[in-house]
Amino acid sequence: MIPTPFNLLPEAAVTSLDVKRGDHLFHNGDRTYGLFVARDITVHLVRISEGGEIIMIHRATPGTWFAEASLFSKTYHCDAITQQDGRVFCIDKTAVLSGLQDLEFAKAYCERLSVQVHRARQLREILAIRSAKDRVYAGLIAGLLVGTVIDFAATVSMTHEATYRALRELVAEGKVQNPQRGVYRLQDV
Repeated sequence: MIPTPFNLLPEAAVTSLDVKRGDHLFHNGDRTYGLFVARDITVHLVRISEGGEIIMIHRATPGTWFAEASLFSKTYHCDAITQQDGRVFCIDKTAVLSGLQDLEFAKAYCERLSVQVHRARQLREILAIRSAKDRVYAGLIAGLLVGTVIDFAATVSMTHEATYRALRELVAEGKVQNPQRGVYRLQDV
């Protein structure tokens, strides 16, 4: 199913792509051709530092868009690397720009972008928390634990070891439940 608002575009504007873990959807400097929606996978948008280190600048989770800036740029400014086998939607750049002339599409597009901006600001607030335990707890409250704890650790910019320690502390304090290995959820209030 094509996500809103892209379902309002002509059918030919949306391509569903099967991808494998480790595929590059685009590379830094490639000519832009569209934006993407992670259908059922996670995609890391990364840049390489001058020292050769990989810097994750965004983690697109299932159902979220990425590469929106490609609409107004000639080239992509990072690499997009798939983290699992699955599917993404590629949304044609020209069709989106044309769609923005339509009030219904433009409004739906802006509404969806505003949700993503809110989530990005919320994540920025969480990342500013210095205490590992408090950051992990805030991340749980925000619903950021989707997928594995290792993925969650990357989302909250912590090592997985520090994340597991913080989770154990939260379980010991009774704030978090750990009903089975790798599964953590907030304690019912």
